[in-house]
Order: sequence, then C-alpha cells, then structure tokens
Amino acid sequence: MTHFDYESKIWGGGKVKTSFNYFGASQLRFALADLHKTKGRILEIGCGAGRMAKAVKFYRPDLDVLGIDLSKRAIDEAKRDSQGVKFFPGNVYQLPFKDESFEAVLIFDLLEHLEDPQKALHEVYRVLKPEGILSCFTPIEGNILSIPGLAKRFFGFPGKEKYAGHIQQYTLEDLLGFLKQSHLKFLEKRYFGHLFYQLVDFAYFTFLSLRGKNVPYSVEGYLARERGLKRNLIALVKSMIAVICYLESKVFWFLPASGVHLTAQRFPGGRK
Repeated sequence: MTHFDYESKIWGGGKVKTSFNYFGASQLRFALADLHKTKGRILEIGCGAGRMAKAVKFYRPDLDVLGIDLSKRAIDEAKRDSQGVKFFPGNVYQLPFKDESFEAVLIFDLLEHLEDPQKALHEVYRVLKPEGILSCFTPIEGNILSIPGLAKRFFGFPGKEKYAGHIQQYTLEDLLGFLKQSHLKFLEKRYFGHLFYQLVDFAYFTFLSLRGKNVPYSVEGYLARERGLKRNLIALVKSMIAVICYLESKVFWFLPASGVHLTAQRFPGGRK
C-alpha cells in the first residue's frame, strides 16, 4: 500500500455551511439531520483542521463538540480559531476517552484512509453511549459502476490513493459489514457524488497525476488563506461546481454514487 504523509498537507480547512454553494453542504446536512434529537457531547474522529466540527457547532451551539485527528499540524490549525470546539491530537485506534462518553460520533472521509477500519469502528462502539448515533460519510470507490471504480479496475488509476491517501476502495456491502461486525445497527443511507461530481473529481486527480506532485492545501484551505483576483476566480468556479454537485445529490440521493452517508446506532443493550 502507498504510504501517505498526513503532515504534508492540511485537510479539512476552510468553511462549510448548509448553503448549496459550499462543498460539504450535503454531508453537513446529512449529519445535522442525524443529530436532530441528540443532546450533550459529540465527537468527530479524523476531523482534520476542523471545518465540519466547527460547522456542526455553529448550527448546534447547544452541543459539546470535540474533534480528534492524527495530524498534529491539522489540529494546530483547527485550534487557531476553535469556534467553541475542543480539538485533540490522537489515534482513532485508541481514542483517549472513557467508555460510553458520547451521544454521537461523526466521521467524514476517514475510513478509506485506514488499514484497519474495523478496529476504528470498535472504538466508535466503545465510546458511544447506548443508543448513541454514528453519522458516517465514506467514499465507495470500489463501486464498479462509478468512475473511480472503473478507472481503478480497468486502468489501475492511482490518483486518489497516491494524492489523497485513499488506500481502501470500499463497496456499500463492505461498509455495512463493518457496522455489523462492530455491533452498530444500520438505520439509513443517503448517497452523494453522482456523475458530475465524479467527472470533476476524476479530472482533479488526473491533473495531480500528470503534474506529478500534490498541492499543499485543499481548495478550501487555499481560499481561506489567499486574496486577490486569482483566488476570487477559483472561488467562483468552486461555488458553481458545488451548486451543481449539491443539486445532483439533492435530487438523486437515493441512487448509488461514489460516496454514501450511513446512519447507525449502538445497540441499546450493548453488544449483540
């Protein structure tokens, strides 16, 4: 497997809101819907620079939101403007929290980076309170009917593994199996990443492959740091793409795509 340096680039920077011109708006809306009855303490694992955790805190200021990530550089960036979220460096395989500490756990774009996702989900089970909610978005690039699945299967396209650390290419069945093995009850699924999104995503990682090296920041991180005409043009194009991707997901959320948002719950009575 390709070794990916998570300190070389800060992920999860910038802002996200529920407005349709933000990348991540669909995933944020999915998570907020999952949390509509949740009160108390929640945790995002693999939070990066914290944009999703901060967004959840913005829309749900009543919640005590914590974030944890392996990258010290990303956590330091998150802490620069924590917006009421508590951030910690840490390992998803050994979460530094007591059993049954959280009413909900959030995961966005994490499991595809892990060599042992099952172990991480066992930790999610451990720190969730009985009947606690897991809200989890994961690419399913093993789906042969998606552009990433086709490119990987027939052409050995390495783009997302090499430049984004996607060492796993899951199917929906893989993810449902992980939930079952972790004693987390599957409740609901919603898809994101349909045809237009896949074309843009594939074009971006093809560009990186042809370029031969990664870029130091995500698009959101770049926009948060830069000023001037070039930045404004990139922001405009990004917003236009985000709108189309959002509308695509809004209309076709029930049709298989390149990513899926799963809602699950810890069994009330413990392991079964």
